[in-house]
Amino acid sequence: MSALRQLLDVLVAGLIAGSSTFVVSAVAPGYAITIGTVLASMYYFSRYPWGIEGGGRYNERIDAFYDRVLPG
Repeated sequence: MSALRQLLDVLVAGLIAGSSTFVVSAVAPGYAITIGTVLASMYYFSRYPWGIEGGGRYNERIDAFYDRVLPG
């Protein structure tokens, strides 16, 4: 996996963390940062699983998107 793809995954995880923290803060401000961190971690570690089965299908779709978007 290239460093550029991993950097993009970190940026996407950051966007997930920020947007979910913003949305959840309207409903449960005390838990917003925790929930945002958990959701971002779930995305990132689903891309780099530790023994998870079935995640390969989603990773292939994300990789195909990256192939279209990122320079060769």
